[in-house]
Amino acid sequence: MSFVQRLKIEAEDTLRYHPAVRSLLCEVELLKDRTPPAADPQAIARSIVRLCAAARLAESQPQLLKVEARIAERMQLLDRRPVDLAEFGPSSSLEMPGVDYFVPLKPYVSEREKGVCYIAFEHRWARLVHQYRAQLEAFAKRYLLIVHPVWATPHGLINYYLPAIWPGDDPVFACVSDPHDLETLPRQSPRYVVIPRYCSHWVNPAVYPQVPFAQKNIDIVMLANFGKYKRHFALFKALREMPRTVKVVCIGQHNDQRTREVLLAEAAAYGVADRFELKENAPDTVVFDCMARAKVNLILSKREGSCIALVEAMFANTPSGMLQDAEVGSRVFINEHTGRFLSDDNLGAQLMDFIADAGKFAPRQWMLEQKHDCHGSSAVMNEVIKRTMLARGQDWTTDLCPLHWRPVPQFLRPEDRGPMQATYEDIRNHIGIQMERRTTKRDGQVRHGGRN
Repeated sequence: MSFVQRLKIEAEDTLRYHPAVRSLLCEVELLKDRTPPAADPQAIARSIVRLCAAARLAESQPQLLKVEARIAERMQLLDRRPVDLAEFGPSSSLEMPGVDYFVPLKPYVSEREKGVCYIAFEHRWARLVHQYRAQLEAFAKRYLLIVHPVWATPHGLINYYLPAIWPGDDPVFACVSDPHDLETLPRQSPRYVVIPRYCSHWVNPAVYPQVPFAQKNIDIVMLANFGKYKRHFALFKALREMPRTVKVVCIGQHNDQRTREVLLAEAAAYGVADRFELKENAPDTVVFDCMARAKVNLILSKREGSCIALVEAMFANTPSGMLQDAEVGSRVFINEHTGRFLSDDNLGAQLMDFIADAGKFAPRQWMLEQKHDCHGSSAVMNEVIKRTMLARGQDWTTDLCPLHWRPVPQFLRPEDRGPMQATYEDIRNHIGIQMERRTTKRDGQVRHGGRN
């Protein structure tokens, strides 16, 4: 029975990521799509949703451009008309009070110098539009918006709809989750001005402890929620070929219906349920300690967003391993200083070799030298927006407050919270948008296990 379970898990994974299968499914979605009635904006939106699903399946640039061309036709039909986003759900997220992952980074100064706000995760953008459509014009008169898509690829209804209906003529600034987004986002809307920074660019190196390599007593750490796309089974399969002395720690939390029990059942199917320690809903102190004590960090996803966990490990001075064919934004950080690309074939042997060489890497030093942290990234974001607005004839006398993620977007400097309180009150009391401030206590902060 265990053999059958393993066969089923691996066959499903192969089909899910096989280029020919994905390309075929893309074409099927295109065939199923029909030109919607021009008078029905909801029908047009349904078509865009289907076409975005096709775009996420596209396996070649020509195929992707073909899908995007049809989406552009649908967007012309939609023509800024209201769409009920509740149809495309989840309604539980859209109806939650207020908008979180939404941070003001600059106060309103004058008509010639607007404030700036940052919002991450597409379903938060959708909540902003769904709950506060009537307030957007007042908001746009006083504030510029930075959005941050967090999945690969950024093809979704809200990614097209928000810049299309955003009031005024200011640009909508957009960070990225994958190198391809630098070209994809401007194709989606000419209003996007791209900021070349991933979610994983907002890590604060100061919070990660440093452990001398000789004192590292965990061989592999894997911070990943229990979702299928995190592909824990590949680690379980590799462990069958590795010595029992290898110490592995997996950290994460349930994802949809995939609970701790489901994950352990998969491990049992591979005969390795007793070969690793599983920490569920671990606080930051535990996560950072495990990352610092690990010799290598492992990411086995084949497609997701930036993957902050990879960069967190690097700032704990732990090199990261990632699959060589992974479509994950943070792959751009992996090089001879920071980690190693791996393949599914003979993964166990590759991991043993990686562990043996782990002391030769210096990921933290390289990341700091390249300024791939919250400090350098805040400076880049500030410069892009400043340069853009000055070129448009606007003023710039006040810089952005530096940003970091831990694990939600928030002010890097505690001293910015007091002065920016007036901006929160302006947005809440004078514009009517409720921004939820989520700043949990450092030591009690629960990790979500490799969230993008």
